[in-house]
Parts: sequence; structure tokens; C-alpha cells
Amino acid sequence: MNLLLSVQRLPDSIRRLIASDPAVKLRHDQGEPLEAILGSRKWAETWSRHHSESQELRVLRAILMNFASVPFEVEALSKLMERTSAFTGAEIRVAVTKLRRSGIVYAVRKAWGDQLLYLPNDSITLWQPLLLPVTGNSIGEVNEREVSYSAREFRLPLSLELLSVWHEIAINPIAWTTKGTIHRTEVTRLIRKMLLSERELSCLSLAYPQQDRIPPQLALALDLGLHSRVLNKAGNEIRISAKGLSNWLALSLLEADRRLYAHLSDCYGAINPAIHLATVSILTLNVMEWYRDDILNITSGRFEAINDWLELLQSMGWLERGLLHGNSIFRIKQPFSLAVENQPSDKQGTLFVQPDGEILVPPETGLKERWVLSEIAELVTADAVFVYRLTRSSCIEACNAGYSKQSLIDFLEQGTCSPLPESVARMIEDWYAALGKARFSEVLLLRTDNATTAEKLKNDPELAEKLLEQVGDRDFIIEASSYKHVHARLRTIGFPPLEDQRDRMGDQVEIVPDSEVEDADHLGWIYKRNAISMFEADRSLPMAEELFPGLSDIPATWLLKPRTYHLSTRKELLQQAINWKASVQVEQKGSTGLFVPNELRVEGAKWSVIGQWRQKFSDDNIITLNSHAENVEVSADEMEGVMIVLPSLEEIETN
Repeated sequence: MNLLLSVQRLPDSIRRLIASDPAVKLRHDQGEPLEAILGSRKWAETWSRHHSESQELRVLRAILMNFASVPFEVEALSKLMERTSAFTGAEIRVAVTKLRRSGIVYAVRKAWGDQLLYLPNDSITLWQPLLLPVTGNSIGEVNEREVSYSAREFRLPLSLELLSVWHEIAINPIAWTTKGTIHRTEVTRLIRKMLLSERELSCLSLAYPQQDRIPPQLALALDLGLHSRVLNKAGNEIRISAKGLSNWLALSLLEADRRLYAHLSDCYGAINPAIHLATVSILTLNVMEWYRDDILNITSGRFEAINDWLELLQSMGWLERGLLHGNSIFRIKQPFSLAVENQPSDKQGTLFVQPDGEILVPPETGLKERWVLSEIAELVTADAVFVYRLTRSSCIEACNAGYSKQSLIDFLEQGTCSPLPESVARMIEDWYAALGKARFSEVLLLRTDNATTAEKLKNDPELAEKLLEQVGDRDFIIEASSYKHVHARLRTIGFPPLEDQRDRMGDQVEIVPDSEVEDADHLGWIYKRNAISMFEADRSLPMAEELFPGLSDIPATWLLKPRTYHLSTRKELLQQAINWKASVQVEQKGSTGLFVPNELRVEGAKWSVIGQWRQKFSDDNIITLNSHAENVEVSADEMEGVMIVLPSLEEIETN
């Protein structure tokens, strides 16, 4: 779930708490939306500076490294951090609550009451550069002759590969069979337009309908088309949305690929924290500079997933890979950060029309121009430079698509910024000369029972204008588009027509207008992993009693300072600390230490506690022990004074 939706779903009580934070309040009071503030790099940097030594920041780093935007339970985080850091479960619970209080971590409740916590998927781009930055630099000057490239063939940017598939759908929309599946011939037709392979997409582990019949590369094309609203699924068809296509074609190639990359990162890469962090790390790298693959392994131990992701990005035409002195290296071919302002240039790629009708299309040519070319010419080569050819057949298809001879010529001359070669203009003139002399029109036959009835219909002024031609003495031809009007008028003047097959079939396929298409978060073909939007937002932050059950029932002195208690009271205090996963301050033989109890061991009347020392104090120095300190056993008699140490709860007050 993204940040905008996460903030919108917050209950008012938590929203007010977040808005009251000093780092947020001034901007919010000036009218800036809360989600805009919490999504800004300036706010994130300010928060990080103010919390640079805090437990919250270190817990946030652990969440980012181990889960990224994958939902998690606080118990899973506690087990992980207790094993790999010096944090106690009590400290982790409080830190997570404070992160929710700051608008960084969000929570939902499952139907059965269990809580799930998460970082919004788009906030990973905010925190990764601050908390887990890429530490390696580019390789610097590289002799290209020393690089052994791993690519075996040129690969188109994903935006152009998808454009080819979507154009095929524009020509022939996808329709389901009576069994609710897609014809294999349809699948084969669309797959021919793609170089992406099933193996290259295997690292995404995509799940979607008809998985046994539809290969993942086609599922990806459908999913991205539906999410970008270029495609529209309604009834038993997937077809082009005119409005969505127009909006997409207005984008520059760079902006289109940026949006596709962001979707791949947030929706597919997000299921694997290592991949998600790698996709975000790439946004911080310089274009066309070589880097070693291992700089993306910021979580360590998950390099295989990162390698698969780099291979996938290479197959989508977005980066190059190679070997240099035995090390795997890569470089990105274009910037992907959505934070970089998109400034489409007025200068478009100039087309080159050859005397034989071939059209050369340079890489910078825009999406809109490429779409028109696919409608008026035949594709010969799809490489860095596309090659199209004007033919008699392509002119027929262009005419059917609504291009007149003059509009076709105008488009080509605008693209070349010069008149067409005489030979090409003559070919277009000749091919168009025979077009439009005959055409098919979709019409209906209106049949009456006798000539008298036909005459009455012909005499009705409103109906007469819809009757194109009379056939014989009792039948008329009408345009198919006039069917509903004619049907209604016949009922009005007393000749209600019998219901036919057309009436029964008319509502089977209904294309939903773009304005009525449901929210993009719910569109798509591929099933969403970790779809937490189905769960209700957690309505409140936990109070102290919820974080530490029984807190109000224990003596206040247990939390104030180390004291000497009776053995039975001391045992009860330690058991409470174990239940809360809290540390205790211990006075032992004249020195004081911080101890994390894990287990009480009782043998008859004697007992001891097993745990780990976190800090030991003496008059001269403080010794801080790391998280891998071995378990030790401390007898009851060795603990002269004890006190439970709880994290500060002041910042999470909700009243």
C-alpha cells in the first residue's frame, strides 16, 4: 500500500498526533497535505537528524533491511532483532509505536484481530538513501575493450515492447471463449510481439488467472496495460481505452519507462526485500557509469535475487551487464528516479523517409509518433533504429484506421521536416486512388408484414429520416447505429417490434467509461502479494498498559531505582521483566549492570536467572557488550538490587 492511501486510512486521532509533531505542524498548519509532508525528503532528513541516536531510527533501519515494504508482525521483528542486536523486545515494541506516532510505520488489523505492520511501498525510496545508502562508487574510467558484455542481442526498452503488444490488442481486442479462457491463437499472436521470456521473468514468481495458458510475459503486458489505463477490461473483452492510450502516448519515452520501472519495483520487486532495496538503490546511481554488482547487496546474503533482478532489467533494455577483470558489473542506460522532473523536449526524433518507402525511426522518436507509424506502415526491423516500410497493404490499413491520403502525407512531412521524396508521394497517390470506391457498412433490415404497414412507417416524419432505402414493397435498410432509436419509435407509433436475438445479446459486453473505472490500486491482471488494503487500519496506538500488560498492578518502586527485595519478590520482579522482554538494572558486588533475563531456573528452594549482560558498570568505566554475548546464569543471591528498565513512553501518549 502506498503512502497516500495509508495516510488517508488513518483514524483522526492518530492523524492529529502525527500533525502535532514539531517537524510536521508548521507545514501542515500552512495547508500542506499530511501525505505530502510525510513523503518529502526534507521532512525525512529532518526526522533522521533529530533521531540520529534514537532507538526508533535503529529499529527503522532493521525494518527497512529485513522487510522493506513486506508486512510483518512485531513479534517477528522482535525475534530477529533480539537475535542480531542488543535490543530487548520491550524497546522494540515502544520504538515501533513511536514510529507509528511519527507517521513512518503503519498498522492494519486482520479480521481475526492480529496486527500487521508495514512501511508504505513508495516510502522505501525515502528511507533507503538515508539509512541504507549504497556505499560503493562507480568504477571510474573503464576501457570498453576490457569489458566482456553479457548481452547476446539488443533489447528494446520495456515501453516500446509493450507498445507493440498493445497495438495488437487495438487491432483485435482480446475476447474470452465460452469457457472463460483466452484462445491459444490469441496468446500466440501477442507473444510474437515480445522478446521477454518466461525464464527472464521467473524471479518475480507472478501469480495470475489462467496461468496454465498465459505465459508470464503476456500477463505482465496485460497487467501493466490495465494499471496504466491503456487497456480496459469489461464484460468478456480486454480492449484499448481511447482516453488512457491518449494519455500514455503523451508521455516521453523516458517518463513512460520511469513509470514502468516504479510499478515493477513497488508491485513485483516489493515481494522480496533484497530486490526492493536494490531497485531503489539503482535510482541513486549515475547513468552510463559502471558499478560492481555487489554494491546493491546492502542486506547481505541475498545476492542471487539481486543477480536475477539485474538480468531482468537487462532484458527490459534498461541496463547493460558485463565482466571486468573477473567482476560482474552493470550500468544503467537512463535515469529512473521519479523525483527527477520530467521535462519533455519540444524536439522530436526526425524521421527519415527513403525513396523506396522505407522510414527510419531514431531512438528519440516519441510514443505518439511510433503509434501512428504502426498504423500506417509495416514494421521491418525493431532495433535501436526502427525501420518501417510503406506498402499498398499498409495504406489500406491506414485508410481503414481513418487516415486520409493528405493526413498521411502531412504526418510524414512533419516528421521529416521536408517534402516527401517524389517517388514516395507518387506511390501514396497511386495506392490511395483505388481506396474508398467501395465499402462495407453495418446495416439492418427492417421487415414489415405487408406493404400497408411499410407505407405507414414511411409516412412517419421522425422514422422516415432513419430509413436509408426501401427494398421491395415492405422492407427497409437502416443503419445499425439507429437500431435503438427506430426500436423506440416503432413502440411509440403503435408497431412494437418482436424481441429478437439482438435484444437478448445487446448487454453481454459493456465497455465501462474511463471515468467509471475503479481505482488503479485494484486494477490489473496479476494477483497482488501482501495486499493489506483489504484489512482495516488499526484504529489506535497502544497505551502503556497494552505494551506492558499488568503495568498498573506492580509496585511503582520496581521501575524507580534498584532496591534490595526479598528473594520471592525479586523472583516475581524478574519474571515480570521476562514477560515484558525488558532489561533489568542489577547491583552486584558493588557494581551495576544492565541484564536481559530470558528464563528462570528453579531447583527446589533455590533459583537463578539465565540471560545476557548488555552493560556492566564500575566506578571507572562502562563496558558495553555486543548482541552476541553468551547466556550466563546468575543466582538469586548475586542480585543485591534490581529494577525493571522500561523505555520512555512519553512520546506515545494519545490523550
